[in-house]
Amino acid sequence: MTMQRRTFLQAGAAAASHLLVVSSQPAAAQTDGGPELRLALIGGGYQGRNLLSAAMAVGGVRVQAVCDIWEYSRRYCRSFLQRYDQEVQLYEDFREMLDKERELDAVLVATPDFVHEPQVSACLEAGLHVYCEPMLAHTLDAARSMIDSMRRSGKLLQIGYQRRSDPRYRHAQEKLIAEAQLLGRVTVVQTQWAQEAADLRGWPKRYLIPDEVLHRYGYEDMHQFRNWIWYPQYSSGPYGAFVSQQLDVCQWFLDVAPRTVMASGGRDFFTDRPGLDTVLSVYEYPHSLGPVRVSCAMLTTTSGDGTRQFERFLGTQGYLQMSDNPRWARIGREPNAPDWDEWIKQNYVVKQERVAAHAAKEDELDVHVSGEVEQYQFPVMTQASGCQAHLENFFQAVRGREPLRCPADAAFPSQVAAFKAIEAVQAGATVTFAPSDFTT
Repeated sequence: MTMQRRTFLQAGAAAASHLLVVSSQPAAAQTDGGPELRLALIGGGYQGRNLLSAAMAVGGVRVQAVCDIWEYSRRYCRSFLQRYDQEVQLYEDFREMLDKERELDAVLVATPDFVHEPQVSACLEAGLHVYCEPMLAHTLDAARSMIDSMRRSGKLLQIGYQRRSDPRYRHAQEKLIAEAQLLGRVTVVQTQWAQEAADLRGWPKRYLIPDEVLHRYGYEDMHQFRNWIWYPQYSSGPYGAFVSQQLDVCQWFLDVAPRTVMASGGRDFFTDRPGLDTVLSVYEYPHSLGPVRVSCAMLTTTSGDGTRQFERFLGTQGYLQMSDNPRWARIGREPNAPDWDEWIKQNYVVKQERVAAHAAKEDELDVHVSGEVEQYQFPVMTQASGCQAHLENFFQAVRGREPLRCPADAAFPSQVAAFKAIEAVQAGATVTFAPSDFTT
């Protein structure tokens, strides 16, 4: 099966910023030795190929099997792995793969949401560790079933919320917010996921999947197979696929689940697509220091002035903007905040030239300048491309050397938050979360 995830990510994005040094060296799992892991991949589409590329960059693994219902994707993955002298067995049905491949350690799953539960649960119950792309599943009941399988089997289930392994995100959460508390009390969070308007995906005509095969695996036709993310029977739509990752950052940084959500959205532009193309939502998080309002904008018809995606935390003493693209990551100190000299000495932040809060000069325009925000940068740190750091954490956890950074039960609250926003759009009313909503 194939899929398209995170199309807002651009190859080489880290190189666009001088704040990070992009490493071409293999990750720790390869350089410090350790047993070679034997892997299989289910889903050789866009994100499955990203996982293969990242796994090869991490090293210390051998891919023994690739499963996909599309011959085109199977052939692509085999050709890619041959560059690394890795020969794989190809399968159409994951059940056949599990029956025949008896020497696996772990499986990477990068398929549409509606098949995650049967595939992941079968792998776990076969005694294999699993890395699964988000969302967990097509429904909350299916997601809970996956978590039950994880607990029952005693195997690891990592969800691909990659920000939890990103060195900059970890530095921000652990050092800047939790330890130094540079933002003071966080009162507002703003997130944006934006992508320019794009046509639906096509396919090479000579690789058309026969109707009987498509129907066997739950698809009506090739068009739905290629564009499953827009169809409610297969997916929670772009909001679930992408905004849930930003909601996971909010859950992680604020360490609390939301209390309410109101949302507005619709098929405002792509009227030929069943899924929502625009959603604006506002959550209330009951933080211990006081309520935090979180606004999320999902836009599928604009790149958002080029910024595309970010999570911006606004506090009484500073602000923090995070992004997968390091050129949009920044932090600033409010004029009334204590100085950050101590944190500069400890290399938590790096000071840069002051920037006026308003570009206009008072002697040219009658404007009120509320003060200047001191701008800071992140310290220089190594950043692996894409999902490499998150996969490395998974591989090391399989070896017993690290805890998982995003096990399925930790990822579950963000799935609940995303589903409830879609429910709020459909109901045209504020939705209140119950404690039982987050029970697994």
